[in-house]
Amino acid sequence: MTVGPFESFNARFVDPRTVADTFVLRDREFRIVCQQNNSLVVGPRGSGKTTLLKMLKVGAQARWRAKRRGKATRRFSFAPIYVGADRQFELVARNLPESSDSPKIVDLLAKALLSTRIKFSCLDTVREITDTSLLSFENVSHQYIEISRDMEILVCQSLSGAWGLSRIAYSFLEIRSLLQLHIASINAILEKVRYGMIDDIDDVMAHDSFITHDPIYACSSFVDIFNNATNRPEKIWALCVDELEIMPRALQRQLFSYLRSVDQRIVVKLATSPFSGISWERTSEEGPMVGHDYTPINLAFANKKDAKRFTAKLFDALLNAEGMRYRGRRPAERAESVLGTSLIQEANSSHLQRRAYVPPDGEHYKRFANLRDNDVAFRQFLEDRNIDLETVYKEPEDRRAGLARKYIWQVAIRNEYGPTNIFRRSDESVSSRSPSRKRLSDAYLGYDSLITVCEGNPRTTIGLLRPLVKHFVGEGSEVLPEIQASYLQSAIAKYVSLLATIPIERDSRSIIDVLDQIGEYLSFEVNGPTFKPEPSLSIRIDRNVPAEIQEAIGNAMNQGAFVMLSDDIGLFDFGSVSGARLRLSYMLCPRYHLPLTFGKSINLSTILGQERGRRRYNNNLSINDLFSAAGDE
Repeated sequence: MTVGPFESFNARFVDPRTVADTFVLRDREFRIVCQQNNSLVVGPRGSGKTTLLKMLKVGAQARWRAKRRGKATRRFSFAPIYVGADRQFELVARNLPESSDSPKIVDLLAKALLSTRIKFSCLDTVREITDTSLLSFENVSHQYIEISRDMEILVCQSLSGAWGLSRIAYSFLEIRSLLQLHIASINAILEKVRYGMIDDIDDVMAHDSFITHDPIYACSSFVDIFNNATNRPEKIWALCVDELEIMPRALQRQLFSYLRSVDQRIVVKLATSPFSGISWERTSEEGPMVGHDYTPINLAFANKKDAKRFTAKLFDALLNAEGMRYRGRRPAERAESVLGTSLIQEANSSHLQRRAYVPPDGEHYKRFANLRDNDVAFRQFLEDRNIDLETVYKEPEDRRAGLARKYIWQVAIRNEYGPTNIFRRSDESVSSRSPSRKRLSDAYLGYDSLITVCEGNPRTTIGLLRPLVKHFVGEGSEVLPEIQASYLQSAIAKYVSLLATIPIERDSRSIIDVLDQIGEYLSFEVNGPTFKPEPSLSIRIDRNVPAEIQEAIGNAMNQGAFVMLSDDIGLFDFGSVSGARLRLSYMLCPRYHLPLTFGKSINLSTILGQERGRRRYNNNLSINDLFSAAGDE
């Protein structure tokens, strides 16, 4: 059964043509990956790494309907050899008996498996570029290569020897069937190792000649044979390998080393998560170097505005997929007709936003005034800074930004979750109550806030916003805030459940325990008894953070729980989290009552050393209790 647009949240399970039907272009990133040089695509779970690589496939290019498809796909003429993720890499290392040769056997079999997958992918690319239907597509017709039956026989005969097949093959289909025997042979060796029938690396190497094949050899031998047989000796190919992080570390390091030129006819495109647990020495003379040997492409958005712009494009595609096409209306107007406007919008210089500061009915003014009247700490802050809420609206935009606009999110959240909520009884007496832990603030709802929560992550966007679009289509009217809150709470609960599976080595806790400790500390910065104009809303992974917690944080970053703001050398890159500055995902901010912004950083070891009584968070999937407090410890 063909998977329809947006039916799957993971491009791994979708054929390239369907990926092309739903592809939302990230112009800069796609332009870079199309360049005829080595690339390293880095991004957390669901950020679009697989989609970006699959869009290089000729079949996807032919199907792509975007207006700029011709310009984009004619940028390159290399033939992409796409190697998708294979969970069998994880099975290779699972449940093998301990022996002195076990690590070597794992590395060898993983390398043999990848080499075999590359051989299959080479044949897939041949099928695409020799398809005469390409000639009818102007944007990819240059990729077409004519191959006669005699040429096919010559290529297959040569590959039979180079790839260690059990007999001479005379067609590409026959080669595929013989490669299936290689997969069966790898599985047989694994079973023998598991049952103790083989425990020596030499016995594994002697089992079949193809076992020792190197991944780049599998590709280079094919390129050499095919180019010569088709009289195109200079033809360039791209080896595109997805999801390095699920492979054994020795294989990750080997693939990373390929980013240094190994064959002038092959460019290498790798995709991986930001944290791998291996050492990528970017300044080492022995390893590949950024800017010299390869170009990094980071799919995590450091800039909120860029993330929101991309999310808005994807949201528009979701509307189009449901047949909701509005002529003459901007995408933002269409989206707001579905989700409504948010309490806080980024366009603070707009006419409506300026009016929001005007007393007595301006929305920003009312929130500021309410906090001033109910929060002693905030009132003292206004007095200390000589900020008059009654006249702020008269100030020019740049000065108003310093007096009020920079505190909009903080004020909105503190109104909901601050130290006291003052209320008036029926007898006119005044008292205070603790803020509700169950209620989700309206500040997190509406178009502007929800696309901010999505952070430009395609999987998060589809998972959260697609049900809201369907609800809108079914009801024919704007999705009510309580419906939005329900879907957002459900999305957060599922996300927390996913993160709870990340353990901390040599510890009985999971990463959720550390996240809760961080979240509570940052929430205290915003909602505690003192109003802090510049609260700590990001963390620095300093040298005093234990290695096992750094490892767990890196794994959580791969799942999008943290966003890297800079690494140990002040860039926005990848590799170790040591020395990096991170913030919590905006998806987690409602859980911890945090604004959808980030402030100054604080050392994580300082947070971990706090002994303050912590609120206990319920980490199961109960929506009603997700934000509730069970009391202080």
